[in-house]
Amino acid sequence: MTDRADDPLRFFDAYPRFVETSETGPWLDRLNARYYALIHENRARIAGARVLDLASHDGRFSFAALRAGAARVVGIEHDPRLVQAATEHLQHYGVPSEQYEFVAGDLFECIRASEPCDVVFVFGILYHVNDHMRLLTELAELDARTMIFDTNVSTKPDAVIELRAPIAGSPPPPGSQLEGWPTRAALEAMWSSFGWTYEFFDWRAAGRSDHPKLDDYAGGRRLTAVVSSDYADVPAATRARAVDAVRTRQRDLPTQWFTITEVAQEYGMTPQALRTWVRKAEREARPGGE
Repeated sequence: MTDRADDPLRFFDAYPRFVETSETGPWLDRLNARYYALIHENRARIAGARVLDLASHDGRFSFAALRAGAARVVGIEHDPRLVQAATEHLQHYGVPSEQYEFVAGDLFECIRASEPCDVVFVFGILYHVNDHMRLLTELAELDARTMIFDTNVSTKPDAVIELRAPIAGSPPPPGSQLEGWPTRAALEAMWSSFGWTYEFFDWRAAGRSDHPKLDDYAGGRRLTAVVSSDYADVPAATRARAVDAVRTRQRDLPTQWFTITEVAQEYGMTPQALRTWVRKAEREARPGGE
């Protein structure tokens, strides 16, 4: 998929089908700017990687990842129409079928059933999910080294998640559909609780936010970040010993969280990371692994 050079500033000019099928706004300048920040700036992480693309839409960034040298991409999308569009787009642009798969279904169910991956794209979906820690926990179980987030955020102070209605905004009218927009501080708190490190893309310094259709990035209402995990470096035996220690000591402390906190400190890991592995082990020990 890297047989020809792509212009990092005008990538989607060469692939207009993705503009034509956009359901999030057919603005080429915005799409090209997001390509630069999300894909081009992370091409060293993407090259040779297995990528999981959450809420893959019409396959635009799955395709871009393959153009950047990804070994394989799996996209998860709840809308079957968009899954079909994504498949047709990649077929049209000559992508070998073994390099991609698009799955229609529930986000959480599909993540749990997905194949191993190295990089996860979390583009434009986090604020649609109100249970952020559940999503992050599912991602933690994947052991991916890199997660790239691009999300709307609240500009409220402190580490909070602002409930909003998709159209009416905040406060949401009674009975409306809800979105959960985390503040930047909330994201930092959630990511660091798993022991992950993170780096934000500076849209202003990169000169990528000067277009009118990018005012959400310029105004701090949307951000992009690369989140890194070293879970894959934790030996399986170490994880197993920590999980067994939690199970063994559970009877001596009032709640499992006290036990997890104690054991995590001994093993040099965050309680949230250990909790992820304990929950996974408990689930796998149940009949049927559910």
